[in-house]
Amino acid sequence: MQILKHLVITLGILAISGLAHLAHAEPLTPRQVERFIAGMPELIALGEKHDDDTLRDIDPARPLSSSLEQMSKDSPAYVELAELASRHGFASAEQLSDVGDRSIQAYLFAKSGVSAQNAQAGYLQGVANINKDPALDAARKEMILTRMESTHKLNMEALKASEKDIPAVQPHMAALDKLLD
Repeated sequence: MQILKHLVITLGILAISGLAHLAHAEPLTPRQVERFIAGMPELIALGEKHDDDTLRDIDPARPLSSSLEQMSKDSPAYVELAELASRHGFASAEQLSDVGDRSIQAYLFAKSGVSAQNAQAGYLQGVANINKDPALDAARKEMILTRMESTHKLNMEALKASEKDIPAVQPHMAALDKLLD
């Protein structure tokens, strides 16, 4: 049961972090987060307006950016999103999407309380539990440990990328709670 618990924790952190591609040079500012929050009601309405029930391959770590990447730049949805971005002080729909994705990811990490230290400790405990489980043969252990190592690496990269954005998000946690919970 302990093994399952650690796997669930590891997979849960992966769901929060997704791919750790967000190694940004500049941290978010509280003003950027504020502008994103101010535009969220319009962003949600725009998404509902243009929802055609088509299943899309949306990256959970980058829901806005990966959705935007699937839009044609001359589509009505993209044009309206670019206008929304401009109204809220963003240079482009891409910038709005990036700030939104980073704000959401930083919010999720801040809310979870996951730190690099406790993520590492949880990972090491999970590895120890897998290694000492007599019900697992060597091949199964190796498979699980390989997946855990890969997931842990992605988690740590995502956490590191989000750490610099968390200070900009923290003053807005209550507003984000209302919008994202």
